[in-house]
Amino acid sequence: MKMTTSIYEAYQYNMEFFCSFAMKAETELIKPVSKGKWSIKEIIGHIYFWDLFLLENMVPEMKDNGVLPDFPDHDSYNEKAMESIKSFKDTNSLIEAFVITRNKLMDKMESLDQEVTFTIGKNKRNYTPESFLRMFVEHDMHHIKQIKSLAD
Repeated sequence: MKMTTSIYEAYQYNMEFFCSFAMKAETELIKPVSKGKWSIKEIIGHIYFWDLFLLENMVPEMKDNGVLPDFPDHDSYNEKAMESIKSFKDTNSLIEAFVITRNKLMDKMESLDQEVTFTIGKNKRNYTPESFLRMFVEHDMHHIKQIKSLAD
């Protein structure tokens, strides 16, 4: 069974939104979106790093009655993300890696049996691939709103 179009389309839209920055000047992309906040480059890196985590650690365990690992501590994981993006020569190369990873993640998520249910760590709440992905569509949207507020 295929993933519902709405979640898939939202995740795809979010990826395209972040890709739209590939043509922007690097100086624009490394300025914080507001005082004490990340830059657009750092936001994209943050999302890329979480996509990598999902692809490598969560998706392989998405089987019926599977138990996914707990999410890592968000603060320390985000610090690792900020450290890792320093290895990219510029935002465009980061966006290229993000697109490759997001596409792999979407392909893997879409190929799953959409009826399977699983839990995360000790949490007893059941998730399906769609309900799991919805959390990350909402996470993307949080950061998209931050970026869009720059234009206001």
